[in-house]
Amino acid sequence: MAINNMTKMKNTNIKVRKWLKENGYDNLYAFPHSRFSKDYHINYKNITADFDGIATKDNNIVFYQSKSNCKAPKKTLIEYKALESIFGIKCLWVNAIDRKGLEVNNEPA
Repeated sequence: MAINNMTKMKNTNIKVRKWLKENGYDNLYAFPHSRFSKDYHINYKNITADFDGIATKDNNIVFYQSKSNCKAPKKTLIEYKALESIFGIKCLWVNAIDRKGLEVNNEPA
């Protein structure tokens, strides 16, 4: 039986928040999802990035994007590193695949 997209998204978000808590992240906040807006967008100069939530770890701000349907594109990871160097924040791409578990990316491959 196939799971609809909204249920899959909720399950992914639950797994990601659980992983974040287990790995020392706190003050978790998931940005509200609606039919027309699912991510928080950051546009700075030529850098564009989308995020599902924000957290803190060791007094540092961490933005995260959680996905269940695709791996982190190299271009996105490069943009995350650019944001990290400009603003001193951490950016994570968390991919939740049912058979593989969680894959956390924050470095270009």
